[in-house]
Amino acid sequence: MMFVLVHSPLVGPATWRWVAEVLRRLGHEAVVPDLTVAATAGDPHAVIRAARPPTATDTPVIVGHSGAGFLLPWIAASAGWSPRRLVFVDAGVPPCEGDATAGANVLDGLRGLAVDGILPIWSRWWGEGAMETLVADEARRNDVDAELPEVPLAFYETPMTIPAGWCGTPGAFVLLSEAYRQDATTATALGWRVVELPGGHLDIVNHPEAIARTLVDLVD
Repeated sequence: MMFVLVHSPLVGPATWRWVAEVLRRLGHEAVVPDLTVAATAGDPHAVIRAARPPTATDTPVIVGHSGAGFLLPWIAASAGWSPRRLVFVDAGVPPCEGDATAGANVLDGLRGLAVDGILPIWSRWWGEGAMETLVADEARRNDVDAELPEVPLAFYETPMTIPAGWCGTPGAFVLLSEAYRQDATTATALGWRVVELPGGHLDIVNHPEAIARTLVDLVD
C-alpha cells in the first residue's frame, strides 16, 4: 500500500520520518510531503497544494497528524480520486459541512500568542521543558525542533468551505492523547474504527513501530 503522511503545518516532515521508515521496511510505500515553506505563506490552500498526493496505481491512504487533520478533506478532494482511507492520528476532525477555519475554537488563544500576525514556533507555546516531555530522545527532538516554522495567524483565520460529502469517505482515528478525545468521539459517531494508543501527542516520533503497524492494521 501507499501511505501519504501529512504533518501538521506547525511542525515539519521529520515528525513522520521514523513511521515512514518502518512502513517501507514492512514493504509499503510512504510519502511525506514537506509543507513547511507553504505553511509560512499563511494560506491553507498553499498547504493543501503542497500536500497533494502523488498519482499512484494503488490508491493511497492519506494520514494526517494533529493540525493536518483539518486539511485532510481538501487534500483528498484535490487529488481527483477517492483515497483508500483517511486516517486521523491525534488530529482534529473538521465538520461534515459548512464553513470552518483551521483555528476553530482555539482561535482566541492563537491570537493571544501571535506577534505582528506571526505565531511563535510551536515548541515555544508550551514553556520550557515541554518538548523534552513530548520527545524524550534528544537527537529526534533536535531534528523535529530544527524544522518548526513560524506560521502566520492568517492560516488559522481563513474561512474555508468544507468539501461536500467528505464524511462519506472511509475513515479511521488513532487516539494518542486526551487532548483529542472529542475528535475520537466524533470519529466513532461517523462509524469509523478508533484505536487508542495512550501516550503522548508526538508518539509518531517516540513509537514509530507501533504507529506504523496500527496504520497498516486499520487499512487491512
